[in-house]
Amino acid sequence: MRAFSPGGRFDDEFETNDILSGINADLQRPVGTYALWWVFDPEASVVDPVYDVGDIEGGRIWEGPFKIPVVRAVITQGKVYENQRGYYNVDNLHLTLHADDIEDIHPGVISNPDLQNRGRVLWKNQLYRPFAVQQRGIISERFTLLSLDCIQIMPEEMINEPQFQEYASP
Repeated sequence: MRAFSPGGRFDDEFETNDILSGINADLQRPVGTYALWWVFDPEASVVDPVYDVGDIEGGRIWEGPFKIPVVRAVITQGKVYENQRGYYNVDNLHLTLHADDIEDIHPGVISNPDLQNRGRVLWKNQLYRPFAVQQRGIISERFTLLSLDCIQIMPEEMINEPQFQEYASP
């Protein structure tokens, strides 16, 4: 008869760490890429109370950049929509990241959706804003992967963000 909680070295912590090292060995190191992530700093930011954009006296401030290894990256070219203002086209970026890598750069960012969605991600010299963050691969109450969906930020959207002016020019 087996015990309810078998002992030994093959516990859930061992299995989780083994899965993460396997992801590193198979997906990150031979073929992986890197992204830069900035985490929004609400305490250092001066934000307009109505429009939620940076104001003239300091604007929105981000901590970083933090270099993040990417497990998987998929870019989707945006569709061109025609309306009365003309054409507008933005790309979508889907990143799969190690949850531990994100937690290492900024503890608590995984459990705070506001910090996640107000962040900035630079990949292939294009700046993106996360809009959907999903924890995946849960093993014994510990997440192993983070799925990040982002939308491209266009140069005119960075006018009040002095930190990212170098990425505002085409």
